[in-house]
Amino acid sequence: MDKAEPVVVARAYTDSEASVIKSLLGSYNIPCHYASELPSRLYPVAAEGSGRIKILVPASLAQEAKLILEEHRRHQTPIKLVED
Repeated sequence: MDKAEPVVVARAYTDSEASVIKSLLGSYNIPCHYASELPSRLYPVAAEGSGRIKILVPASLAQEAKLILEEHRRHQTPIKLVED
């Protein structure tokens, strides 16, 4: 088991964004958790650019996680809605 401290690989603005990142990394078998830097009850709306939710992974998997996130951002395409 990796005894090194977890490494922050990304920051998110909302819990739902952090959850999506956690699910993406989990699909590659990279354990991940996230922690907010501010209590959401005190600051329910994230300020533009605040990125107050840290996404953490084991240090031994940090580089792989960063590459996965980078690749995902590069190839992300917008959802196209089907017209009725």
